[in-house]
Amino acid sequence: MMAHWKKENQCTICKQTSSIDGDDILVFGEWMTGKDLTVHYYCLLLSTNLPQNGNDASGILGFLFRDIRREIADATKRICKYCSSSSATIGCKTCKEYFHITCGHLNECLFQFVGEFNSYCHACLPLNDYQQQLMNYKCLGDHTVCYICTKRMYNYHPKNWIYAECCKNGFVHNLCMQKYALSAGYYLKCIWCKSGEFRDAVKLQGIFVPDREAKWELEPNAYRDLHSGYSRCDMKKCKCPKGRDYVEYIEGRKWFLTLCKLCGSFGAHNPTCIPGFESSKKKVEDFKCDMCLTIERSLGLSSNTEETTNELFDTSLYINKSPNKSQSPFLLHENAEFSDDSTSSVITVISSQNSNRKRVEAKPDVVADSNGLVDNIEEPVQVLTSDTDWLCGETYDERVKLDVDEMQLDDGFLIFDMYEFTDSLDCLAKVKVKVKVNNARFAGKTLNEIKCSKNLINIEDIVERSDDLSIIKEFDEIIDNAMK
Repeated sequence: MMAHWKKENQCTICKQTSSIDGDDILVFGEWMTGKDLTVHYYCLLLSTNLPQNGNDASGILGFLFRDIRREIADATKRICKYCSSSSATIGCKTCKEYFHITCGHLNECLFQFVGEFNSYCHACLPLNDYQQQLMNYKCLGDHTVCYICTKRMYNYHPKNWIYAECCKNGFVHNLCMQKYALSAGYYLKCIWCKSGEFRDAVKLQGIFVPDREAKWELEPNAYRDLHSGYSRCDMKKCKCPKGRDYVEYIEGRKWFLTLCKLCGSFGAHNPTCIPGFESSKKKVEDFKCDMCLTIERSLGLSSNTEETTNELFDTSLYINKSPNKSQSPFLLHENAEFSDDSTSSVITVISSQNSNRKRVEAKPDVVADSNGLVDNIEEPVQVLTSDTDWLCGETYDERVKLDVDEMQLDDGFLIFDMYEFTDSLDCLAKVKVKVKVNNARFAGKTLNEIKCSKNLINIEDIVERSDDLSIIKEFDEIIDNAMK
């Protein structure tokens, strides 16, 4: 009898090996390979000191290669509390000791896949009152079965027993719930009471829930019956001698069937049964049934529709690991409001990360709100230069207006500069922003609109910060002159 060995990979981050399929994928996440790196996806998410500085199209699902390599180098100095080997990247939230993801699972540590993605060693598990009660039940596992696989749960441990915080009606194995979560994605609900809160609650119990469609939604021919064609003429007077259900499927034939353009549930032999076109030799384009025409006219809807196609990066496993926004060092304002006058220019305000710089008191005609935004400036300051060029996006027809002097293109990315201010319009620094040209966020937007928008640019788009004193002084002078 020939033995069959599982193929294994070694993670570049934790230096541990695991299988490329089977339950190891449930425990350590999918294998991610980029450039010279092959890593567990959960090592990226759970590494305590590894930031996610990119978006879903940068590096490996937002983790930049330079950050990953820096963490790999730093981890060589950290020793695992369980195996005493180096390259430990996961730190316990409570005791601050480090361990490998493989050692963590062997020693029943807890990994949380939400918020700050905290981890806890076996001695520091954060138990609530309900879990503490379960720990005190000595024979609980003898008569408890998994609701999914119907097998015994064995001895209770909060790492291996997943329960529903919403109803507390039963238990499932960790691996059983992980399989269900990977399959359900967005549609994960409590398997007992159907509560939607269950999806977020299990993330705190160590379950990774991807932000993607359910697998059953993506199965080939899953909705074949729904795609079957409608084959009946619904006109008040059908003139077909063979009846309403007779259809010719070759376009141009007398009894060719056309469906209503708007509802798709009303058919007509085109053109023979359409009033006014009975003798026409050409079919009626954009056929609409009487009911849809009545509704369209009452709502004043336009018959013109725009179709756009966006090629988006596959983000089925992407999860944002960014820290709490209120703690971010230089987060772009999300509530900025600017003049609608197309002839005026504006300044872009970015909250300060430099607390040592002296702040200047705002003048009476400048009102700073709690977010540090500045309103009521009578003459906004010109930020952009007048020389412009046009660049077409790859996935939409609208053109994006770009400033030649303030931007550059780098392998499909647009790079341009923005400025950081204090609440009193004291310029602190210049930041470089890098965004993907064909990103759907910027469809039909000018560079000026991108810079001044409420939510187009975010913290993940900033790649560099420069304290160029000459630029800062020049900008301060411009602002001072505008406020006089």
